Amino acid sequence: MPTLFELFCFILLVIETLTGMVGNGFIAIVNYIDWHRSRKLSPVDMILSLLGLFRFPFHAVLIQVAIINVFFVDTFQKMNVYIAYNALWLFLNTPSLWFAAWLSVLYCVKIANCSHPLFLQMKRRFPGLVPWLLLGSVVFSAITTTVAITGSIILSKCNPFESHLNNKNDSAINTTSSCNIFYFFYLLPNFFPFVVFFFSSIFLLTSLWRHKNLQQNSVRDVSTEAHLNAIKALASFCILYISHFCVEILDTFMFWRDIKCAWIYIIAFNVIVAYSSGHAIILIFMNPKLKQESVRLLHWLKC
Repeated sequence: MPTLFELFCFILLVIETLTGMVGNGFIAIVNYIDWHRSRKLSPVDMILSLLGLFRFPFHAVLIQVAIINVFFVDTFQKMNVYIAYNALWLFLNTPSLWFAAWLSVLYCVKIANCSHPLFLQMKRRFPGLVPWLLLGSVVFSAITTTVAITGSIILSKCNPFESHLNNKNDSAINTTSSCNIFYFFYLLPNFFPFVVFFFSSIFLLTSLWRHKNLQQNSVRDVSTEAHLNAIKALASFCILYISHFCVEILDTFMFWRDIKCAWIYIIAFNVIVAYSSGHAIILIFMNPKLKQESVRLLHWLKC
């Protein structure tokens, strides 16, 4: 039976999940309606649409995993159940991280001020590369999910922690090394988008710091306002993104050491859902079109 703390965290998780599903579903629907009317989407809308489409089912998978971990622990110990949910988790989560990283890069090339030829060339070409980057992210996710699931099947046959304690022979050491390699590949897909997001955010922050009007003039121009709005969104999302990445490392470490602790898992699920739900809310309030549609929807519901 789950403890009172676990039940409280689970209820909070349900609220966060519903918020995230509504927010990401709203983003996807608004952009689909806009595409249906005009038959075209801007690079920003493309990224937002795919973010909503991938995060909506991800929330559904996450709440199912949470229910199994809290109320039906024995079910999740079955290998076929674990592989199925792990495959869905990886395939839906990895592209979402890449889409968020490309969104931060797009903000950077559109808003940041830099006269370097390489940056100016990227500023011109990056919006046209967005569809191919999004497609490549999905393909990359499919490949890494296949590799990770194959590794999970192999990892189920070895326990490196017990090998260190009970065996000192060469075969045990070789088995442990093989297992560690598969754990490394399990974390690798989430590391690359984190690096892309981190450096694009740092570059945008540097651009804001160097903006002369921010220090010299008391009246802010349009460029500075654009910087500030983007930084508010990126700074808030950066905290959520880093928290999500740290939780992913913790989850992999617990699986590596075969640590089964329900309350740690339920807290980790809350952090992961807070990341995607919080980012959806930030995007809605920072995007003029989404904000206008949300106000219109709230007014319609009120009436």
